[in-house]
Order: sequence, then C-alpha cells, then structure tokens
Amino acid sequence: MEPNQCISVSNMLCSDPKTKQWLSSKAVKAPMKVLLATPTFPPFKDGVSEAAAAQARFFAAQGFNVHVATEPHPDRPAGCWNENIAIREFSVSGSPHFRSPYRGDTDEYRRLLLSETWDVIVFHSYSWPLYLAADLLLKIRAKKILTSHGYGALVWTPMRQFPFGMGSLAWSFAKSMAMLRWYRHLDRVVFLDSKTDTNTFYDHLLAKLLRHKGIRIIPNGVDSPVADSDRLAQGFLEQYCIPRTTCLFLSVANYSWRKDQEFAARAFRQAAIAGSTLVFIGSEFNECSEAFQRADSVRPSGSRVGNIIWLHKVTRANTLGALQACDAFVLSAKQEAQPIVLLEAMSYGKPWIARAAGCIDRMEGGLCVGSVRDMAEAMRRIACDAGLRSKLGAGGRCAAEVRYNLRRYGDSYVQLLKE
Repeated sequence: MEPNQCISVSNMLCSDPKTKQWLSSKAVKAPMKVLLATPTFPPFKDGVSEAAAAQARFFAAQGFNVHVATEPHPDRPAGCWNENIAIREFSVSGSPHFRSPYRGDTDEYRRLLLSETWDVIVFHSYSWPLYLAADLLLKIRAKKILTSHGYGALVWTPMRQFPFGMGSLAWSFAKSMAMLRWYRHLDRVVFLDSKTDTNTFYDHLLAKLLRHKGIRIIPNGVDSPVADSDRLAQGFLEQYCIPRTTCLFLSVANYSWRKDQEFAARAFRQAAIAGSTLVFIGSEFNECSEAFQRADSVRPSGSRVGNIIWLHKVTRANTLGALQACDAFVLSAKQEAQPIVLLEAMSYGKPWIARAAGCIDRMEGGLCVGSVRDMAEAMRRIACDAGLRSKLGAGGRCAAEVRYNLRRYGDSYVQLLKE
C-alpha cells in the first residue's frame, strides 16, 4: 500500500482506455489516514500522552486524517480534540496476565484495527492497544509502527510474600519471548535511544537480535521556553510564598512508588542546605503522596533543614513558572526511559540531578546518582557552585535545542510516514 493513495474514478465512469488514462492523471490524492493507538492521551499527563499528542498535532498540520484510539477521560470533549483530530474512546481494563485478562471494549477496538481504511497505525508503548493487536498484525492491512517508550517488564519488583515477585517476573519473561513471534510483523519500531540492555531497553535488544530492518531512533522533543517565563516565575514564587533568595529544587512527576518522591525528600534532608526549598509538583494527591509526606514529617525536627512544599493540580503556566524559577531540577524515579519533563528542564537551561535510569546517563546537562547519599551530595554541589550550575545548564539547553527539540521530533515522524 502506498502512503498517499490515489482515488481513481475511471473504472466507474467509462471503459474507454484514453478516457481512463486522462482521468487517472487527474486523480485526487486522498490524505493519509492515520490511527494513533495509545493508552493515554490529553488531558492525561504522562510521557506517553505528551508524545502521542505531539505526533497528532504534527500529522494534522501535514493534512493527514488523524484519529486516536485511547482510554476515556472525564475532562475530554467527546469525539474530538484540537478540532480536526477524531478521538475513539475504549474502556479497557485488565492486563496481559491470564489471571486478569483484558476486558471491556476489546472487541470494538479490534474491529477498528481491522478496518481497511487505515494507511498507517502507530502503537504507543506496551499496553492494551498493542497487546490486543498482537495476534492481528498479519491481518491488519495498514502499515504498522511501534513507538517504544521503554520496556520495563523485566524489572523485578520485590514483594513481601512468597515467591517475592519472582512469579510475575517469570511471566513477564515468558511474554517477552512471545514477542519474538509477532515483533517482526511491525513495519517500523521506533526507539528513543540507541541504547540496548536487559532493563528499560530490553525491547531494543530483542529487535536487534531479530535483525529487524525497521529500527529507527527518534528522541523525544520539547518546545522552547515560553516568551513570558520570567513573569510566570515571579507569579509562581509569589503564589506559594517562596523567597527569590532561596535555593530552589524542583521535582515534577506523578506521585507514585515508581517516581519515588520520598527518595528525593530524604536526599534533600541529608543535604541540609540552609535556606533551601524543594517543591514537588504532581498531578494529584494520592496514597503515595500521603505516605511520602508522612515519612518526611516523622523525621526529627533537627534534621529537617530547608522547606519542602508538596503541590498537586498545578496549572501548566505555574509549572512552567516553577521551571523558570528553580535553580535545579530533581528526578528520583526508579525507572524511566527518556523523561520529557527532564528535557523541558534542559530547554530552560536548568541543571538536573537524577537517578541513573533508562538513557538518562547519556543525556547532557546534569548529574546522575545511584543513592540517596549521592543525590544529597549533588544537591550540595549544585547549591554551592554557581559555575557548575551555569555549565550544566548551558550543556542541557544546547542538547535540547539541537537534539531534543519538538520540531525535529515531529519532522522525523512525518518523514517516517512518508517513507
């Protein structure tokens, strides 16, 4: 199937060969019809949602006919997003595990995939949109692209009871072996980095072992800082009564055990930087945020140097203001691929401190750490050395402008569809 199909009406209108030839030369090119199959999409706030939304905007700007298959969200207008992008919502729950299989609108979703009208289907991440399609890949006539956001299924999560999480790990390994059967039926597989390992980028390792000919590397991309960022920064500081003289550390991530904000809070307390502030911004408070705050509150008062502010439901403008106002960005997640929020901090010229996860150790502009003690030491270095802050910030900003910019990201995917 050619990416830009032509709708020819010659066969329907006449049988004269010359007329057919003339009509064929006047055939109208139909816009490419693209389906983005993604577990999350705005107003969901996570890396997959942001990447899928960026693709949708770029494809629509190119005149493609863009549709999105995703989970419903109560704050999303029914049927449409950004005027010309159609949304198909499917309520799907469960997992690939046989004890809790996928259920809900699974048949409706699979019927949508088998429609012969799609030119390209882009699957985002390893979730129900891809797993429900795995056994249909040979039947789907459209070109198929997988945008990988990392494959963390083989990361062992210790449990308190026997078999201590090893059963889930064994099941995940078995499912990864099944990938060897259907992975080759994807026309393109896009990874964020050239890195391969048995952790976050295990899927890239499998693709190379299969000698997949459709491997592409397209890093995430972010916009340039907004024009009125200084005003937004001032507004953020005033709204939350943060002195401009404070050494401000910022962490933006959904509150979860995987993001592990308690790790950063413990490091901040160990750093004990007088007059410093650590701000956490998450989408909404939950049991994890409550546990993290509780753990910090029981620490001896003498060890709680500096101020920690826990926030949720912060507007986008205020989040950008916090990025502009902070002295350094902190990411304490146990598992990441190539976090977009870290790229945003780099675009603002902010040095970062992060745990070595995914391909973060290959990114410019910050310090990778492996323990709470390491992060505490990095916080002290950043706070005390203005030259180091400037050097790291400049390196990160340059990388964001050259390699991780949103225009390059969109152009790369548009070119991929046109191949």
